[in-house]
Amino acid sequence: MAITHGWLSVIFLVFLPQLAITSSGESKPEVGKRFETVKTSFEIEVNDLNKTRGVEDGYNPGDVNTTLRQAKDATLSSIPPKDMPLRVYVERSFPQPVDESAPVAQRQEVEKRFSLVRELLSRLSRLDSFRLDLTVNTSPSKARFELVPRMGVPVSSTTNSRLTNIYRGEYDYNITKAGYKRVHETINFIERSGSVLECELQPDPGPQEALPCQFR
Repeated sequence: MAITHGWLSVIFLVFLPQLAITSSGESKPEVGKRFETVKTSFEIEVNDLNKTRGVEDGYNPGDVNTTLRQAKDATLSSIPPKDMPLRVYVERSFPQPVDESAPVAQRQEVEKRFSLVRELLSRLSRLDSFRLDLTVNTSPSKARFELVPRMGVPVSSTTNSRLTNIYRGEYDYNITKAGYKRVHETINFIERSGSVLECELQPDPGPQEALPCQFR
């Protein structure tokens, strides 16, 4: 199955607005709309695949993988090239191809993969921006905060402060302060909404374990 005209149109439509990206990111309606466009075209491709699959309980494995690959390429094309945290999230979340050495891809396995794509695109369609400004407050203040993406450059600051233009994605974060227990947790700026991270540090030594921060 070659790349269809529909997918070429989607890739063009989602890539063109990147030429106008400003330092503060996309306008709010623009971001989710990109992924809605990809999701609509994906559903058209799946519907066409259902009409032409020709096997009652399965699909042609090559056609399934082409549909998955084109959806993935269109999704990644919708993301700014420098937004490595979100690109890594998409790469990790996309389902694996079906086995092309088998004569038929079983319907249950294919539909499971298609459902994962729908769920991913639905989450991305709810994004209102590619970046966010993150305020980090600790009690007591003047702690060191470090935000570490799965791929990309870590950023750090002293609390209580605000970090601007943080790409949405999955991160580890560390909070350290002399005399207090280290906080080490993960945070997902795609599946969770908010802009303030609030942390209560625990004395070291002390009976209370380090507590995760609250993202609001």
